[in-house]
Amino acid sequence: MIDFEKFLIDRINNNKNLEKLGSFFTEHELSQLSDKAISIVGTNAKTSTANYIYQVLSELGIKTLLFTSPHLISYDERIQSNQHIINHSQYVDQIKDFENKNNINLGYFETLFLIACKTFIDEKLDVLIVEAGIGGRLDTTSMIDYKKVILTNIGFDHQEILGETLEDILYEKIKISNKIENLVCGDISIEHKELISKELKDTSISFLDENNKFKSNKEDFRLRNIDLALLSVDKILGKEISTTTISKIKEHKVEGRFEIIDNNPLKILDGAHNISGFETLFGNLDNLYKDIQFDCYIGLKEGKKFQKILDFLSEKENISIKIIEDNSFYNQMSSKYLTSYLEERNIYFDLSTIKKFHLSKQCCILLGSLYLIGEYKKEFK
Repeated sequence: MIDFEKFLIDRINNNKNLEKLGSFFTEHELSQLSDKAISIVGTNAKTSTANYIYQVLSELGIKTLLFTSPHLISYDERIQSNQHIINHSQYVDQIKDFENKNNINLGYFETLFLIACKTFIDEKLDVLIVEAGIGGRLDTTSMIDYKKVILTNIGFDHQEILGETLEDILYEKIKISNKIENLVCGDISIEHKELISKELKDTSISFLDENNKFKSNKEDFRLRNIDLALLSVDKILGKEISTTTISKIKEHKVEGRFEIIDNNPLKILDGAHNISGFETLFGNLDNLYKDIQFDCYIGLKEGKKFQKILDFLSEKENISIKIIEDNSFYNQMSSKYLTSYLEERNIYFDLSTIKKFHLSKQCCILLGSLYLIGEYKKEFK
């Protein structure tokens, strides 16, 4: 029996085959994907929004497959169906034949995405929810000509790939497809609304702040993400959503996204990993837990813009900074970059560990990377 996880790991760094991926499918299959798939792009909140939509559609009895990334513990978190357990291994021979025929080596992300799409087609499901990886225009998931797209928000992240301005990043996101018929947008500035409307002048566009009939607490970003999911189901699929379903969705927790794992003391896991995510997260903390002092255990993935994040944290009076020691999670940025930056600015910090976060008797939060959150869950879940 094939070791599917090893099969994936052998493809870890080869996501460079976008121009070939479509030929894995027939023209009819590509047309099905174009008609039935919903793309979710944006800087933050993609996974949460995707999960909430998945929960809504499941409550409505709509046969749905969800594709998200990254995973926290196991690769099989990335492909979920509300109809059956996914059999990833059944497509290994097809993947190998495709690689040999095209003389390519597929990447980890590419392999799982093709399996997700193929599973969706073979199982004759109704809706495929696809969270984009990085960007949109050149992302692996742009293989599909999406007609339905959700844009969560725009912020700074992956500038080396997407561009140095928010306008550059926005353009990359909305160019996930050139055939968008219906676009639903989350928190978007007035300037960016105008750019979107100009760029997609033949597209039906809905903005959350103008069309939100669900009107949850605007100060709680988790509820804003739920509102975006509900609006998307309403506008894109035209489905009525009962108050009972809405209540159930608001009880649903997305792992690693403002996930409260203990209330005494208060402990939170959050995958915020860019300055926009940190600003949103701590805005939420200020609104919900205004007078609480938090120990902030932070580790960042290699390549992140850590300076703005550390500057932001150092200005928070109710935060104590704890830097996670090296070799704690996959592709971790060396702690020396973080500690040196803090030392140069005379900002107090401690070196710490995931275990100390777990054992802490203080209110605390673990953040900076979903890989870090995943390592915590593997060891202490």
